[in-house]
Amino acid sequence: MKEMAGKQAPGLDQALRALKGEVTDWDLFLSNYHDISAVFAGADLSEADLAERNLSGLDLTGTDLFEARLSSANLKHAKMDRAELSGADLSNAGLYKATLSTATLTAANLQNADLTEADLSGADLRGANLAGADLTGADLRDANLTNADLRDACLENANISRASFCTARVEGANVTGVVYGNLKDMSGRYLGVRGIDSVYGNALFVRDARDQDYIDTLDASISNMPSGFAKSVELALFKAWGLFDHGRSLLKVGFYALFLASLYGIIFSFDMWLGWGMMDYSNSAQSWFTPFYVSLVTYTTLGYGDVTAENVYGEILVISEVVLGYFTLGLLLSIIANTIARRS
Repeated sequence: MKEMAGKQAPGLDQALRALKGEVTDWDLFLSNYHDISAVFAGADLSEADLAERNLSGLDLTGTDLFEARLSSANLKHAKMDRAELSGADLSNAGLYKATLSTATLTAANLQNADLTEADLSGADLRGANLAGADLTGADLRDANLTNADLRDACLENANISRASFCTARVEGANVTGVVYGNLKDMSGRYLGVRGIDSVYGNALFVRDARDQDYIDTLDASISNMPSGFAKSVELALFKAWGLFDHGRSLLKVGFYALFLASLYGIIFSFDMWLGWGMMDYSNSAQSWFTPFYVSLVTYTTLGYGDVTAENVYGEILVISEVVLGYFTLGLLLSIIANTIARRS
């Protein structure tokens, strides 16, 4: 065991007695012993009254702090990964650069806590009170904030990629510079989020979160439908819509439009060069590009009429491409208009 300040490093029992005593006892203990950073790792501190204690830099990895009172405690740089903090009172606590990765904080009170640059990745914050908390630069990737209270919280420059905000309250939250990943990272994580319209600092996030709430709500309503043909059709259409990021990805819609037009162009090529007899190409240039020209004018429903169907198979082929063209091009134009339209 190391010796610091002429004293042997304390054991857990001795440290616990000092920690659970008066604040002055703990401060005196800290002044006498300096090498106590890992003494409490994995310890049982459930329901302990640790309010206003100086716990900065301590290793509390895996520590049981269930319903512990830690209000106004100094936990700066503390290591609290995998700690059990369900129901704990951390109001006004200082958690600057603390690590709480995969910690359990369900129903914990973190009101007005300083969580600046804290690591909360993968943390379970369901039902937690984070009203007025400072989460500037915090890492909230994969955190579960379902039904959490984030009213007036500061999430400036925080990383909330893949974090779940289902039914969370976010009224008045500051989301300036917030990092929230791509649209796929948001899928299924914003159902019933409350107060999103009053969030400020990042209009793009607000809009994407609102859209995702609608998409998640629609998905939930389809899932709750009674089993049957209608549900199967709705589910199939919803999944097909998902191929285009639910109408939000210009690149994906453009890619599918090009793919479909090219696919029909290949079919027309086989028809023209192998003599399938579905279409009449006598009034066309009959070059290598002719099938793709036919596909493009059919897909865009221009219908010049220089190539016409010769039989029912040709008619079905043309009709199917026209229908797909109406759908994808209509969606493409809608996204373009939505993207370049002036926003208030």
